[in-house]
Amino acid sequence: MLEKIPPSESLKDTMARSSVYWDKIISPSLREGKTVLVVGHENNLRSLIMKLENIDEKDIINLSLPRAVPLAYRLDENLKPKPRADGSLDEATGFLNGAWLGGDGAVAKILDRDHDQVYDTNVTENLELGTERDSWRNWTEFAIGKPAPEMKAKGCVAGDDDLSKHLSKMKTKVPKIP
Repeated sequence: MLEKIPPSESLKDTMARSSVYWDKIISPSLREGKTVLVVGHENNLRSLIMKLENIDEKDIINLSLPRAVPLAYRLDENLKPKPRADGSLDEATGFLNGAWLGGDGAVAKILDRDHDQVYDTNVTENLELGTERDSWRNWTEFAIGKPAPEMKAKGCVAGDDDLSKHLSKMKTKVPKIP
């Protein structure tokens, strides 16, 4: 089974994989009137946003996404993003019709910090630690509340590779793609 997992995945590969999930799971759920929460890594989310926002291949590489900041969309009957109330794209990335929880300004700061953390060779400390991180956590707890004990992340038991056993204990079933 492990030999079937590719050693790396390009954006093209990610797009092919995420398009199937969009077509088979996300889109039908939205058409049924359900609210859908999509969580993933940056390249996976970028591929979905590229499709959703119709962002050109040459431009998508310039879309940086902050970690762990929700982006909410209002979609029309064709599952295309409705324009923001002011008619503009988000100020944080300049690409999106979605609304960032916390606002464009907060996301712009996070993206600047992340860029400095990755590309500025003069940075010698983790910029995610300290008072700014605490203030962001405090803000999100104020906005959406503290997580309940049952919402804490659960992991597999060390040495137990039977992931399906652990998934079967979850109340929410993970949909399988045919």
